Amino acid sequence: MTSLSTDDSLTEPGSVGWWDAHATRLQRRRPRAGGLTVEQIVDSALSLADCDGYDSLTVRHLAGRLGTSSATLYRHVASVDELWVLVVDRVLGEIDLAQDASAARARVVRLSIDFRRVLLDHPGVVPALRAAPLLGPNARRSAEAGLSHLLDMGLAPDIAVTSYLALIDFVLGSVYFDTAGSAHRYGIPPSHAEDGSLFARHRDALTSHTSDEVFRAGLATFLDGLDACQRPVDTRER
Repeated sequence: MTSLSTDDSLTEPGSVGWWDAHATRLQRRRPRAGGLTVEQIVDSALSLADCDGYDSLTVRHLAGRLGTSSATLYRHVASVDELWVLVVDRVLGEIDLAQDASAARARVVRLSIDFRRVLLDHPGVVPALRAAPLLGPNARRSAEAGLSHLLDMGLAPDIAVTSYLALIDFVLGSVYFDTAGSAHRYGIPPSHAEDGSLFARHRDALTSHTSDEVFRAGLATFLDGLDACQRPVDTRER
């Protein structure tokens, strides 16, 4: 893999520098009446990925869907990579960030579940999450909310940051598995393998839970651990 120079890293699609330049372009642009907008292009790209999957999104295919030419689209987005960056941030804008008076832990749970829901609603977009950091305006608003909720739980800033990153990994890991299309979500051996193993003895329990139930249980266990970190240590337990 070719390393990026400093200047290239600032303009790489999805980087902070790229997002700053994109915002400047949007402010300067004066679209003509009836002409295409970036928002229309991104919405159509998302619809295409939702209907036909990740691999379906090409500039040529999208241009045909919009009834225009590839050259016209390139005046708005320079590449498919840029288009995916915009689509991903458009999807993250669907996360519910409404504020309420519930306890901080409940807000963490709600945000985590809604983050997962939004991604599962758009499985065609999931592969694009591996391509670029989540640094767009919607991603930043979601990150701000998630970190704020963890700090409100009483976590020290360094623990809150690490916990936030761990939660992102947990949500994305769950989504990647759920959208992979595998019939054996948890790698449980076939039902005929009744060989006295732990899998065989606990088969009913292992196969009776949905991925939503497993996600919620894992999230609760993770947050229980954070809660335990906040309680005073009983010296009698040392």
